[in-house]
Amino acid sequence: MKKLLTIVMVVVLSVALGLPAMAQTVTTGVNVTGGTTTPPVVKAKWEQDLTASLEDGDPAHLTSGSQFLPPGVFGGQKPVQYWVVVTDDEGVSTINQVVVDVYHPSGPPENGSFKYQIILTLVDKVAVGIPAYDAAVAAGLVHYNTGFTDAEVDDELDKSTAQVYMGSADIDYCQPGGDYRVVADAYDGGLWGSEAVPPTNLENTFLYVPVPGIEIDFNALQYGDVVVSAEKWIAGDTVWDTPIGAAPSPNRATVRNVGNTDVKITVNETDMAFGFSGAPPATAYSGSTPPTNVNTTPASYQSSWNVVFDARLGSLAANAMYFDPNVTATLPNELPLCNKDELDFSIHVYKSTAGTHSGSMTIGFVLSPF
Repeated sequence: MKKLLTIVMVVVLSVALGLPAMAQTVTTGVNVTGGTTTPPVVKAKWEQDLTASLEDGDPAHLTSGSQFLPPGVFGGQKPVQYWVVVTDDEGVSTINQVVVDVYHPSGPPENGSFKYQIILTLVDKVAVGIPAYDAAVAAGLVHYNTGFTDAEVDDELDKSTAQVYMGSADIDYCQPGGDYRVVADAYDGGLWGSEAVPPTNLENTFLYVPVPGIEIDFNALQYGDVVVSAEKWIAGDTVWDTPIGAAPSPNRATVRNVGNTDVKITVNETDMAFGFSGAPPATAYSGSTPPTNVNTTPASYQSSWNVVFDARLGSLAANAMYFDPNVTATLPNELPLCNKDELDFSIHVYKSTAGTHSGSMTIGFVLSPF
């Protein structure tokens, strides 16, 4: 009788606590197909640099998306990492390949043409993927597919329903600045995301910040012996680093574009102590023809300096630009990205006594939009 009472009390206690008195049974099911029938979905993607700030074009992250600075040196390259978060309703193990296609900016000179394709590699999600994703979210770099948010992607990454892929490729120093279009797509043996209706691939852009820059291969220019009232030209060449003293001239000036946009060259020279005659120069002359009435006093004359300079990019006479001392002259023709050309210079002394003169020259540039 005592044993029976104990059993009854256990049953009553179980009911009072709401515990199941017996195991529950549910139905299960699965449909085996001949292949995958739903495409992978690219839910999020971003691009980043290898630096700690993730993007050197906007290290303070003031603008959403990625911005990258060109290296600004001849032959330099900018490494860019491409990251993608992918899911698949039939399981992430069915994903065969993830790629990104990169396209040039839509304007000249490339007009949106295809640049390259990168096949991405699956990364360790816990050690690499999730930390990289969290850092990119904090930096405002991540772009999401329609209808998806950070909360959903974060949840899938914490489980086994999303994977992270990454690949890297370089952009050359003189690739055009502008917005590069990046299209991420995934394939699971049955469909590419871009083939689905609606498509489940994903595209965005990043900015390769337009930054002009030049290099020259000379640090001095000697005009040599000149005769008063006779213009003298010093020709450059297109061979980088022509040795000083090489025939036919010790001054073989070359300039090359090391930025990622077209530029125009500027030149400014001091008066080399030649000075001016009469009243101080009323105007600062710069033009495609020599100034008229040089070294005279009326204010209507174009120059009263005792010396006038000339420069041109390339050897075409039509591209010459004459200018007074201390005037910054902009040469008319462009130096396109990825190119180099000769710089030619002339001096025309209108009035001087015999002797040696010296001064300085400043070579600069201005941005020339495509």
